[in-house]
Amino acid sequence: MSVLSYQDIIRELGKGILFHPLKPGSIKACELCLTASEYAYAIGLQQRLPIETESNPDNPSEKQKFFYIPPRDTALVWTDEAVELSNQFRGPLYSVVKLVSEGLGHIGTRVNPNWSGVLCIALHNLSDKEVRINVKDVENPIAHLAIEKLSSKSQNVTHRSSDARLDVLIGRPNAQEINDYFAQKQNTWMKRDSDLLRKLMVESDEYKKLKKGVKDTLLGFLGSDQQTRWSAIGSIAGALGIIISLIALFKSSDSSTLNPKTDTTPQRQANPNKTISPGSNR
Repeated sequence: MSVLSYQDIIRELGKGILFHPLKPGSIKACELCLTASEYAYAIGLQQRLPIETESNPDNPSEKQKFFYIPPRDTALVWTDEAVELSNQFRGPLYSVVKLVSEGLGHIGTRVNPNWSGVLCIALHNLSDKEVRINVKDVENPIAHLAIEKLSSKSQNVTHRSSDARLDVLIGRPNAQEINDYFAQKQNTWMKRDSDLLRKLMVESDEYKKLKKGVKDTLLGFLGSDQQTRWSAIGSIAGALGIIISLIALFKSSDSSTLNPKTDTTPQRQANPNKTISPGSNR
């Protein structure tokens, strides 16, 4: 099992990994940032947490939405991003140090192979004060998702949990608004609609930017213009041809040394009828 790096994650986007919406900064060194959506349910209060808004001090035209997790309460927070993993990957979730230092408990869960949809993350406020959670803020995520490649493909082709883990709301009062939101037709990408999730991701500007960035980085090693790149490719192909020829030559040389040397000296057959006396040299 190995952990995917920044470049590995980008290469797998659209293949073994789907992630939407991608935001600038969603992919860190070896993880994906998960941000809070506007939908969070407080178990103690038994209601959806209200959303508040304030102006961004650095950019007054932008508004930042947020909510508070009450003291000594647990909030079920649905992520703004949906993720899908193939049967080759799994994803452990890790806590954000800043939020833990403010009183939130550690996160201990994972994304199983073949999962598709948004995640429901339980955030436990262990402190005696409210803890603020920003909405859709990639600079202040609620969890980090690492991607691990399995040593062999998972044989479990389906997951047992309900879509978007809405099963955790069954029997809870004042939860209909959240259920109605995820039931909307345009939100099916949040609940195991792989085709729509893929379409939205590959058509997004951030996805195209990330893929183009990796391509430009690879081409950058070959030169700044097209003619130089083709010359570099030709040189690399020539070098590979020489290496292959040398390997074939060495293999041929090694195999020849293994063949036993043929003795061309004629052999005389002893006469079975001849009697040899003791002490005779013949």
